[in-house]
Amino acid sequence: MKKNTLEGNIPIIATLAFNTMIALLLWVLMEGKSFALMLFIAHSIGLSIMGSNLLIVQSQYSQNITKIIVHSLLGLLFGVAIAAMGSQLIFAVVLSMSFVYTGLFFAVLGVLVAWLYFNRLENQEELDKIRQKLSGRESRYLRWIKAADTKGVVFLINVKDIKYFQSQDKYTHIYTQNKTYLINTSIKQLSIQLDTDYFWLVHRSTIVNLNFISKVSKDEQDKLSVYLDDETSLPISRNHHSLFKKM
Repeated sequence: MKKNTLEGNIPIIATLAFNTMIALLLWVLMEGKSFALMLFIAHSIGLSIMGSNLLIVQSQYSQNITKIIVHSLLGLLFGVAIAAMGSQLIFAVVLSMSFVYTGLFFAVLGVLVAWLYFNRLENQEELDKIRQKLSGRESRYLRWIKAADTKGVVFLINVKDIKYFQSQDKYTHIYTQNKTYLINTSIKQLSIQLDTDYFWLVHRSTIVNLNFISKVSKDEQDKLSVYLDDETSLPISRNHHSLFKKM
């Protein structure tokens, strides 16, 4: 559970570290400028670019360089605007065009680092598939699921990114970190197709990914619920209480 959370935070941690290094470099090169000002500018631009890129679905990240460039430029403009207004209001410093060029430098490096990171994830998935085929141990469990978002756009989702499945009306809803998708496959069928080392059926309408469970809680009526890392609460039916006795 902790490992999955750590992996999801890698881009944020890397961005913060990278921004701080750039701020330190600018502080050394531009003698007389406040380090706090450099740090503010670096994080304003760097985090804005990273945030705009996080709006792109991870599974599509390395497949559309145009989308990456557009998102990065929008993040750059937003970050420069924040840096300019914040520097004037907080530090009483008016930014020159040299800081805009610095922002462009951030954008190029930020896109490169993010693209390499997400490409590494995709390449690792492909390597895993090749290793499984070569060893004759190709998984009989679902690894990818084709699903549509609320607008009807179809995506290919890696099951390890799915927090939980829940049936509602005629469809099964797939919940990931940032989006919700729809499929026609029933919870009963999914419970057979998913790896039970990672996915547990906790209710007749719900399958949860163990990697995203933060705690299991019991109320006054002895009813169990699982809580995910985003505080989502999912009830556990009495038929499945035994799954959590050792937790």
